[in-house]
Amino acid sequence: MKPKISIVATSRNDNHGGDLLTRMQIFVDGVIEQSKRFNFSLELILVEWNPPTDKPRLAEALNWPDDISPCSVRIVEVPPEIHNRYECSQGLPLFQMIAKNVGIVRAKGDFVLSTNVDIIFSDKLMKFLCEQRLEKGKYYRADRHDVLNSMPLNSSFEEKREYCRNNTIRICHKEGITDCIKNETTLFFPLLPFVGKRLHLIPLWKQLIKLGKTRLFKFPFKLMGHYRLWLRLHTNACGDFTMMSKDDWYSIRGAPELEIFSLHIDSLVCYIAHYAGIKEEILEDPIYHVDHSGGWSPEVEEDRSLYDRMKKVNVPILSIKEMDDWISDLYHHRRPIVYNSENWGLADVELKETII
Repeated sequence: MKPKISIVATSRNDNHGGDLLTRMQIFVDGVIEQSKRFNFSLELILVEWNPPTDKPRLAEALNWPDDISPCSVRIVEVPPEIHNRYECSQGLPLFQMIAKNVGIVRAKGDFVLSTNVDIIFSDKLMKFLCEQRLEKGKYYRADRHDVLNSMPLNSSFEEKREYCRNNTIRICHKEGITDCIKNETTLFFPLLPFVGKRLHLIPLWKQLIKLGKTRLFKFPFKLMGHYRLWLRLHTNACGDFTMMSKDDWYSIRGAPELEIFSLHIDSLVCYIAHYAGIKEEILEDPIYHVDHSGGWSPEVEEDRSLYDRMKKVNVPILSIKEMDDWISDLYHHRRPIVYNSENWGLADVELKETII
């Protein structure tokens, strides 16, 4: 049976962030359980990028039920010899966004969800997806609720969902980040979205633009020209849930295949989609994310440990300024800029697949 939805994630058996196999097992079990619960043909694609030669492959390292139907699971392997073609391959063992493109290109579903291997989907959200109310020309986003990394692996799926609801430590939403422990919310700058779209409504706006070029007003007008004042999308934790039709993924050729650390590249996907005419829709129900070390978090952003770690291994990270320059180009062109070749996602490469 042809799947309606493909769920794409990437990983390798290297214990990234600690307890990786446990987090991945929870993710896989949840997808299979919800596919059964809603009797819906989901396809799960795990892209195993640059698998370590001294560790079992994911097909062996993870536990699989005897019957996974109506879910189907495919593991696509990108071997070390392909990984080593990329710059920074010695310092970065997995190119996350390129790997997700590999899965998107090979997905069989009409709609494709790009996500990560430590996510649990709320039942209400999965029910919405399975009701086939998804539309082409839209990309879907969801808030992420981070939960403590002490979830009992052997508990039932119901107990895991209950654990998520009762152990949320952080909520990543469009307006910012809410710390549920301190009961504090940090709002993202800017707080005034869509200024640019309404600029023509401001009296004498052309004269104001000229004034903004003078030294006195240069800095505040630079902030006004900062593209996220013109249009702000829900890019907070978007790497964990970005979904659109496969046709729409093809129209933008997936995520930009930059040979750098994956930070902010997922945000670019949202803006590229927007300027391709694909509209943002934020779903009401959340996804849950098992918190772990090794990735981005507000604490890591504050102490700069991620940036220091990547600098030591000579792996570039897309800066906020560089991201804004890309977004500004999209705005000024008023159309999507296609960054990948026709062979994006290693479409011209035959890769080994393992069917569970």
